[in-house]
Amino acid sequence: MPLFAVPRPDLAERELARALAAGPFSRALSLAIDRSGLGLARLRDRLAAAGVPVSTTTLSYWRTGRTRPERPDSLRAVALLEDVLGVPARALTELLARPGHPGTPDPVRWERLWGPRNGVLPALRSFEAAEETSLVVVNLHEELHVGADRSLTRLRVREVVRAVEEPVQAKVVALRGCAPGHPPRLVSTRYCRAVRTEVLPEPGFVLSELVPSRSLSVGETAILEYEFAYTDGVPDTSYDRRFRHPVAGHLLEVHFAPDSLPATCHGYRLDSPGGPERDVTAVALTPAAPAHLFTSGAGPGIRGLRWSWPS
Repeated sequence: MPLFAVPRPDLAERELARALAAGPFSRALSLAIDRSGLGLARLRDRLAAAGVPVSTTTLSYWRTGRTRPERPDSLRAVALLEDVLGVPARALTELLARPGHPGTPDPVRWERLWGPRNGVLPALRSFEAAEETSLVVVNLHEELHVGADRSLTRLRVREVVRAVEEPVQAKVVALRGCAPGHPPRLVSTRYCRAVRTEVLPEPGFVLSELVPSRSLSVGETAILEYEFAYTDGVPDTSYDRRFRHPVAGHLLEVHFAPDSLPATCHGYRLDSPGGPERDVTAVALTPAAPAHLFTSGAGPGIRGLRWSWPS
């Protein structure tokens, strides 16, 4: 027998070694962080002490594959992480240089989703959480109701969110009414509370900043439920949701009055307001069930349903 027995690497070590050899970068980084036992806040502090500040949000995005380090400062941070996490020099850096592992685009700007001259933009920018939120939507379920008069009546939303940065702040929800001068109203919340609401009467917008009912640590999830009531009574023919970040699952239900169904209905995606409709999908209409659109792995952009009423 050998004088000194060399222990076999455990499963975690083998998985890390495999990820460092084959990639992708996000998996290798995530496994290295898990092995180190260091939280994202401690990694952030280590990097800041070395003169390369990186937020815990960015570190979370790197480890989940939401974004990849590409700028010179980010690559310096990765080189420092190799030392802090105890992986071989350039092991993570070389994974970034490999072809076939394109980065995920950064979150899109509000201007792309609402248009550069939309009146809601100044109000959005006044919310700190609207630009650098510490909560990211993982799953979204929307339930829109349309009355017999063809006007939108209420919108119920259930979200699963994940904390990606400490301290957890809030998220901002923006909803537009169907006619100027009559913005929707936030009428209820569950598992969260509204800490600030701004109403823009003329363009017909309402913006609410929602905070989870309990404090969250990085990586934890929470459920947010809220409901808006429409106040304009104007017939409408569409509803959409704007996504800055990818979302694992999005379910949109539209409940029409059984005796007042549209003639046609279809789902669509837009890259920006006024752009051509993409991924157009016919949606069935029946009095027995709501029209619905489900999207798995929805990327940034605008997704919704559009319908037409009988003449």
